[in-house]
Amino acid sequence: MADRRARMSVAGRAAAGETASGSVSRSLGEAGVENIFETHSKAVYVTSVTDGNLNKREKFAEKDRVVLAPKGATPADMEAWAKEKAGFACKKGFKPESPNQDSFSIIIAEGTFAMYGVYDGHGPQGHDASDLSLKMICKRFLEHADRESNPGQALKDVFAETQDRLNSAKVDLNSSGTTCTIVYHNLVSDVLTVAHVGDSRCVLGKSKDGKSWDTLDLTKDHKPDLPAEKHRIENSNPPGRVIFDGYFNHRVFSQKGMYPGLNMSRALGDLVAHKEAGLSAEPDIFEVNLKSERTSFPKLALLVCTDGVWEFIPSKDAVGLVAQEIAAGKTYQVAVEKLTKEAYDRWMADSSDEITDDISGIFVSL
Repeated sequence: MADRRARMSVAGRAAAGETASGSVSRSLGEAGVENIFETHSKAVYVTSVTDGNLNKREKFAEKDRVVLAPKGATPADMEAWAKEKAGFACKKGFKPESPNQDSFSIIIAEGTFAMYGVYDGHGPQGHDASDLSLKMICKRFLEHADRESNPGQALKDVFAETQDRLNSAKVDLNSSGTTCTIVYHNLVSDVLTVAHVGDSRCVLGKSKDGKSWDTLDLTKDHKPDLPAEKHRIENSNPPGRVIFDGYFNHRVFSQKGMYPGLNMSRALGDLVAHKEAGLSAEPDIFEVNLKSERTSFPKLALLVCTDGVWEFIPSKDAVGLVAQEIAAGKTYQVAVEKLTKEAYDRWMADSSDEITDDISGIFVSL
């Protein structure tokens, strides 16, 4: 490719820089990885890109992705290196009218840091909301001056900036948005920093022997009926309303009418909900000192998934399912594929084979 500092490929293509049909590849400038690739010979940037065939993609098919690697390393080799540490999948649900609206990002710089993200778009342009948010957050966080010294504040800054920039996006995001869960692992200090809006969950798995696993949810789903979230919504300027829909969810509405009807209290995008109904793009931040955890639990793992997984699989069961596959000698990638297939099958069984959500998961051995 034109840039001499790195090489790029899209999964499924042999030629560097070639994209899958209709997909937009990610340049170094867009990704914000120039400095990392200049200082690390072993590093990788793997993210999804919107499927070129949109809603024509087959059900449970993997989403297109782009891979960036430093000069002197091939994208295929660096992706294989990433899979020695993590498994990842982004599957289209059974939604014939819609493209896959989930997105994911994985960035690893050997010995320095790793960053994992999942994004669950919703609304008519949800696939754009998740893809745009991914690009903005990865780029701006990698460039942020306080990324290493104060990652929590850096993530808050980047989420706020992303929301501001989505206000002027070239696509209509008035009624479309995305969840976002980012995990930043400082490999030097061995501290995890988690930032999230919405209901894409992050779970820490902890084990003494690799057989029996405890779990700790590092995120709490942002639902409108949570007392603190309801109070914030109803006291926003202008205030929103929280109303039970009569079925399963409490939803956020404007004082002006029965819209937007979101079943989450925080998200990126959703411009009308932010302006009229008290939605927030400010992430909750949670930090975990893994050094302390390792004193009691020699084996640690991380699951970061959209609610396509969590809708029917509890946190402990999800970690247990993946751990069982790995204990049986399967790779991290095979284990995540098993988890996403199990989630898909449970969706289909519950809906009488009529619909499933998009399903994305990242498993990381810590």
